This record gives sequence, C-alpha cells and structure tokens, in this order.
Amino acid sequence: MTAADVGLTRAEAMTVRALVGREPTDLEWGLFGVLWSEHCSYKSSRNRLRWLPKDGAAVVAGPGGNAGVVRLDAAVEVAFKVESHNHPSFVEPVQGAATGVGGIIRDVVAMGARPVALMDSLRFGPQAAALREGVVRGIGGYGNAIGVPTVGGEVFYGPGYAKNPLVNVLCVGIRRPGREIGARGAKPGEEVYLIGQPTGRDGIHGASLLASRDFSQADRDMRPTVQVGDPYTGKLLMEATLAAVAAGGVSAVQDLGAAGLASATAELAVSSGVGIALDLDRVPCREAQMSAYEIMLSETQERMLLVLAADGGEDALDAIRAWGLVPTKIGVTTADGQYVLTFRGQRVAVLEASWLVDGCPLKPAPSPRVAPPLPARTTGSVRVSIASQELLAMLADPDLRDRQPIYRRYDSMIQTRTVWGPEHEVAVLCLKESTLGLAIAVAGPGRWAAVDAYSGGAAAVALAVSRLAVQAAEPLGLTDGLNAGNPDQPETLAAFDQMILGIRDAALALEVPVTGGNVSFHNETDAVSIWPTPVIGAVGRHPRPERPWADAVTRVGRWIVLINAPQKPTLAGSVWEQRTGQLTAYPRVDLERLARTVHWLRQALLTDALGIEAVRTVADGGLWLALIKLLGLDGPGNLGIAVTLSAEALAEQLLNEAAGQFVLSIDDRGWPEVSAQLTARAIDHRVLGQTVAEDGLTVRVGSGSGASHWHWPRTELAAAWRLWEDK
Repeated sequence: MTAADVGLTRAEAMTVRALVGREPTDLEWGLFGVLWSEHCSYKSSRNRLRWLPKDGAAVVAGPGGNAGVVRLDAAVEVAFKVESHNHPSFVEPVQGAATGVGGIIRDVVAMGARPVALMDSLRFGPQAAALREGVVRGIGGYGNAIGVPTVGGEVFYGPGYAKNPLVNVLCVGIRRPGREIGARGAKPGEEVYLIGQPTGRDGIHGASLLASRDFSQADRDMRPTVQVGDPYTGKLLMEATLAAVAAGGVSAVQDLGAAGLASATAELAVSSGVGIALDLDRVPCREAQMSAYEIMLSETQERMLLVLAADGGEDALDAIRAWGLVPTKIGVTTADGQYVLTFRGQRVAVLEASWLVDGCPLKPAPSPRVAPPLPARTTGSVRVSIASQELLAMLADPDLRDRQPIYRRYDSMIQTRTVWGPEHEVAVLCLKESTLGLAIAVAGPGRWAAVDAYSGGAAAVALAVSRLAVQAAEPLGLTDGLNAGNPDQPETLAAFDQMILGIRDAALALEVPVTGGNVSFHNETDAVSIWPTPVIGAVGRHPRPERPWADAVTRVGRWIVLINAPQKPTLAGSVWEQRTGQLTAYPRVDLERLARTVHWLRQALLTDALGIEAVRTVADGGLWLALIKLLGLDGPGNLGIAVTLSAEALAEQLLNEAAGQFVLSIDDRGWPEVSAQLTARAIDHRVLGQTVAEDGLTVRVGSGSGASHWHWPRTELAAAWRLWEDK
C-alpha cells in the first residue's frame, strides 16, 4: 500500500516517514490517511477557524469537542452542533442523509446531553425531485424512529448544487449541570469499552476517499463507502450512553463517526492527554475474517466509545446492559501517549497518538484585520418593473414556495416539548426542567454568498440572530456549517476566508460566540463547485415559551410597520434577481445598526405597553413574502392587510432581501412610543399600512389619481404559494 492509496500527498507522506522514523505498515498508512484527511484534520480550515469569537458569558464548552455547550440557566445546559453529510447523500441519498442525522445525534449524546430537537438545511439542483425525496426520506426515517423531533429547517436550490447536494443537520440537546462529559476526561490506567453495533465493512475510507476529494460521474461507484444506519439501535445506544453517564464512573465518551474506531480512539487519547492500547481481537465484528485495517477504518454506525474508571465503572456497565447492549472492553488508557494496536497476538501499529491528531501539516492562514472590499457589481439582466401576476407567480419559485410537503414527513411533536415547529421561522421549545425555553433558528443563504462570500457569511449570522429576536430570545451561541469547493483552488480558499470573516464580524457585532461547527470541503463535481454556503444554527433563551409572540396578525386596525429597511434597497442576490438575470453582490449588512435593532426588538416585545401584536423577519422573497406570511394564509376570511408603497423603485421595495429588516403589527396605543424609541436609536422605520376588515393582501402603488390597487384574496395567495411541481 502507498500513501496515495489512502489519500495522502507526497509531501504528507514524507512528513509521516519523518515522524515514524521508518516505513509505516499498511495499517499505519491507513490511520494517517483517514486522520490526516480534510474531513478529520481540518488541515485547510483549522488556522482560519481561530478567527471566530468563541468566548461568551453563557459558554460552558467551546470549539474542539463533540458539540458546543451553553448555559440556559442554573438547571439546564444546552449542547448543539451542525454537521454535514454532503458526499454520502450524493452517492446514496437515503442512507447518506439518515446516517448524517444519526451522527450529529451521537455528537450531542457524547456531551452527556439528551437530544431534544433537529433542524436541517438542504440544498439541491434545479431538477432534483428524486434526490430530494431520498434525502427527506432518510432524515425523516431516522429522526422519527429514534424519537427526536425535527422542528424546522430550510431548503434552497441552485445550479451549483445539482451534483453536490448539501445536507446539513443541526442537533440540540439538554443536560443538567454536573453531567459534564466528553472526550477530555480519561486518565491513565482506565478501561476502554465499545458499545453498540458490531463492526462491519461499511464506510471504510468514507472520511478520506469519499468526503475529502472532488467527485466525477465515475464516483457513483463509491456506494460501499456510505454507511448504513439503524435508528432503533441508535435509540438504544443513546439511552444506554446517557444512563451510563448518569450512573457514574464514566470518565470520557467519544462517538464513532468519520474514520470510525481510528478517529474516536486517537482523538480521545489526545484530548485527554493519555496513550491508548487496543486489542483488536476483542472488537465485536459482524463479518468473518475482518482485518485490523478494516476494523479500525470501518465507519459502522451506532457505536460509542466509553472510558470507565478501573474500579468504579460497574454501575455504568449495568446501566448499559439494562438497555440490551453488551459493553466490550477493547483496551486500556496509558500514561505514555502511545497509540498501540494489537491483533492476533502481534503489535500491528505503534505510533504517537499526537502524530495522528495534531501532526498533519496545516495550511497557513493570513492575518485579516478588516472586511474585504465589496466586489464590483456585475451587470445582470434585472428589470425593475414588475406586474401583479409576476408577483403571484414568484410565490411558486423553488426558493420561496411552501415547505409543507417536506416537513410534514417529519415528526415535529415527539417528546412533547415543541410549542412552535417547522411552520414558523423559528422553533420554540418548552422545557420541563426550566421555566425558560429554547428558541432555535437556522439560516444558510448560499445565494447571498455566491458573489460576495463575506456578505453571505455576515448575513447568515444576521438572519439567524434576527429570527431569535422576533421571539425576544437572547442568543446564547452559534454553530456553523461551512460548505465550499476544493480548498486547493485559490479562489475557493479566498472565498472561504471571506465567509469566515463575515461570520466573525457579525458574531462580534451581535456579541454571540461561535461554539463549534463543521467544515465540508470538496463539494465539487466535474470541476463545477457549489456556491460557498454558510449554515448558521443559533440557540436562544426564550423568556416565555408557553406563549410565543405571534407571527401573524389577528385583529383589524393595527399599524403595519417596517423597521431597519435599507436606505437604498437593491435586488442584488435576491430570488427575483436570480429569476430574471445574473446574480450580483449581495448588500453588506450594517452590523452596528442591526445590533441596535435586535436589542431594541427583544426589549420592546417584553414591554406589553408598546402593543406589538406580531412580528416577522424579512428574508427570502423580501417584504412581499414577509407580508403574506404576516397575513397568515390560514387565517380568518374577515381580516386582511393593506399597504401603500411608492411607485418609484417598487420592485426594490418589495423584493429586496437585505438582512436585519422586520415587519411588525402594532396597535394605536403603542405606536407613538415605538416610533419615538426607534427615532432615538436612529433605526429606520415607516408605516406601510394597516390591518383591515377585507380578506387578503392589498398593495396600493403610488398616490393620487394615478395610483394602482393590487389585491390578492388569501385563497389566491395560498394556491400560488402551495403550488408544488416536482421537478
């Protein structure tokens, strides 16, 4: 076996030989191949991820663990993380997506937290019905069966995703303070146990040869590298692990995901500062005559690694057995830092654990200080005039249409914590363990990052935090899923840098730490790359989860107000621009003004005297779709919204997607004070119209005798938005 066979470059092979001081064995080459892969080592991104702010008052555990952890209150901590399963979902959509869900659930469980919610962020090409169906079936099938609700998400489309779908999943879990666990607590002389599925030959080299290289059409033969998930065993594994941690005597936990036993054992050893010695003959295998190479590199799902105190782990073992699983001792931790594997009575690998985890040469990163300049705007074929029927037809655009045919496949109510689910822009969960609740949001505007990755990164953070703000939820932390093409291409790495800078600047301005996340490179097939796509998950402290603030109007005579609209609205990066011409650079977010706006909104919602009845963010589809959703398409037939807009730049007013805008419904008694407060804070605000006793949405364009009146009954809007053409 050669270094190239396991995905290593010539320079990396030379580094390996220098570290080891001899020619590595085939197994050792395999270990270096998976652990030095892009997917495991983060060799292109690790130095860049250090730019992100990671400290905050609520942070319990930041980047570097299986998941980030923040403090909700004295009784509850929240573990959360985004993970991707892009390449496996391209090769085998159902199992690729399903095992992505299983993997991120185990990441949260490995922090000692019970998973309580999932969200997904999906991207497909324009003609993707079969692929989308497989992914949705995989997500729903695994999440529904294991008993974790899918409470929200997003789906978007673009030409770059045709051969590179993105399947990013956010998992959120809760734990009690004092139940801290992870990969960092092992001590020398403790026992290493493996629980869960017997090890098979599925998924070998999934991390190094599937997830860490570009694709071509010939790579459809990579199906054997995709793992197969079993949510029923996953449920037992989840319960057994949590029960073992609660029983005591567990020093460290590490899930087996990418690179399987190789990654789990090496990373646990380095995180804990110990060595590890494994007897591979003890590993339960479901296939005969498996080699040491296959045992170590298999990515069989539903497995967990636990380290138990040598004289205090019996209660934990009993808890595991109570869930029908058989814990198997496969090794011990040592004090020498070595990574030693024995098979059939012979030592088949003797390395330093740190060589595998920290020895990979990292790409150097620049030292950025300021945001990159705004790209020159390319001139597209955008028309600035728009007709009533064009607005109606736009509602059926794949990026805007109703997502109910997707999310109805998911169980959003299991565990009975969900107050608001996927029909809303932010999920709200009630917790039996606290009077406070959780607000959860996800945002991943790939289209916004297509021309200017900095703007896209900043806007993703801005939108996620804005979605928390409409529920007066204080943001506790962010997790990122960063998706890009081949990092060996200079333009890809430059866009990746800008995307991280945008996230950094927005997180700093909004004072929200990034507690961890995931990087997925090599989303490129036949030299066609995806748009750089940042996916941001955000969790917030909800002050009254049993009564979320409304996101649709309920009464006649309320003012409809737009706040924080851009001074010069543009269609750049919008759905409208994508439909009618070439995408141009998305507008930069005024982060300082946005910070003032979300802070005011959170406080205003808590003040009943201000009379804010309902509020929504303005995002994809602009003010046009925000007004329709504020109307509520399943609302009463004797209630509508009537607004007046200037005839000048009508399309830009209705369809711009600048981040940080909100549309509110406010009663008479509160509006004067609201206006005064917004004026004092230099936040743009304007009255658009009122709620009226006439069904549907009315837009008056212009003034005087030349004004136009457009009216759409609620049923007409609903029919257009819910038109689902499977293509």
